[in-house]
Amino acid sequence: MLGRAIASGKVQLALSIWNLFEIGAATDEAQRERRLVFLDTLVPVWVVERRAIQRQEVERFLWHHKFGLIRKELIAITRSLSVVDSFFAGAQTRIGLTARQFIRETDFTALNPLKKLSPDALKVLQTADRKLLKSKEKEMFEAWVSQSIPDLDPGGRAFTISQKAELVSFCWQQRKQFLAECRSLAVEHALTRARTADAKRTAEESDGLDLQHSAVALSYCDVFFSRDRYQARCAELARDTLKTMSLGEICTTPDSLSATLATF
Repeated sequence: MLGRAIASGKVQLALSIWNLFEIGAATDEAQRERRLVFLDTLVPVWVVERRAIQRQEVERFLWHHKFGLIRKELIAITRSLSVVDSFFAGAQTRIGLTARQFIRETDFTALNPLKKLSPDALKVLQTADRKLLKSKEKEMFEAWVSQSIPDLDPGGRAFTISQKAELVSFCWQQRKQFLAECRSLAVEHALTRARTADAKRTAEESDGLDLQHSAVALSYCDVFFSRDRYQARCAELARDTLKTMSLGEICTTPDSLSATLATF
């Protein structure tokens, strides 16, 4: 079904490096190869990693609203995996990078400790006093957005620490417009609220990858297909929260995906 839809030229499969992470981290090498062969037949396009997209969103917002400049083009989807790599590697970008090469050259065991960061953070937010969280809203916003503030000003000069702090404050002061324009940041915020609403739920290591997939897919893809019920439920809640923002359709079964693709 997916193959026929792609062959029609009306849709394209978009994958991220986190899809490759899930494939590469599997211990069954035969299964890994079958998945890669299948993906090769679908000729996917590639989704730029969430943090790289968010840095672009924040820069575009500041360049336009703070400095009165024309926004740069935002790159969220690309035909080349090398373009995705370039946001991390810079001058060391691997030209002609393939999915197999990415998996072969990635040390997945070194990334295992990072899996605990997301569930640990969710546990803190789940059990935190709501009044306390409300009082810390500005502080948390600034800590969150500061990670995406550009290092260089429009003229190519490095921002000072105080200048960066001023830019973060500007984003907070304009936060309604900021979240309206910084799509994946707004979706991430809505997803986090959905995931921390139930204090009794046990956060899992997969929550981090779920966020990576959902935040970008909802923001920049037409359709987000997930067989994970909890991931899809949180995506639905986030989509409902951001009703004024045109987000991707959410499909949870092959039949619903087929019906949605038929509308393209």
